[in-house]
Amino acid sequence: KIIFVNIPHMNGKIEELVREVGGNSGLEYGEKTYYPINGVLAKTLEKNDKVRVVLLQKEDKNGIGDKNAELFKAELNRINQIIGASVECKTLKMPDNEERKTQEYMLQAIVEELEENAKIYADITFGAKSFPIIIFSALNFAERFFKSDINIYYGDAKFKDGKIVENSGKLCDLTALFYLNSIANTIECKTGEESKIILKKILEG
Repeated sequence: KIIFVNIPHMNGKIEELVREVGGNSGLEYGEKTYYPINGVLAKTLEKNDKVRVVLLQKEDKNGIGDKNAELFKAELNRINQIIGASVECKTLKMPDNEERKTQEYMLQAIVEELEENAKIYADITFGAKSFPIIIFSALNFAERFFKSDINIYYGDAKFKDGKIVENSGKLCDLTALFYLNSIANTIECKTGEESKIILKKILEG
């Protein structure tokens, strides 16, 4: 299993939340976590699993990203004490800019972490705005060329007066959207209107 996690590097406290899961009760953790993916891992990791966690960060002089990375590691270690999976963590850092060269570097670095037939989880809740797009691009490689099983999540919550509304935490699953994009890439149509009809039929299932 390979886990990609976006780590925030800007000022702002990460809140512990219980996140409601819609449509997949098997992922209902019921306890507070800082990072949504750790609730998922608490429900899916098994003792014999070999897990590589890849933390994706922007470089920052104030060390906020490093602090938040340690927060993730401590939380996962606490959860894994009960499970006993084999977990290793590594960090991929990119310069704090959005130049094309920087984005291409991060895409290549993520692709280098892929392995054949891996089960991949990605948490795109936090981090730079470009990270979700870069991750989607890398996971397209993983699904097409490495025969990977893809799972993508993010945590959502409602805010009022700058504070999180109590009991508003949700775990959102983007996996179906990812696979819909994969299907769209294989559709062959003569016109745009024809593609709309096919997409509608797919969505209506």
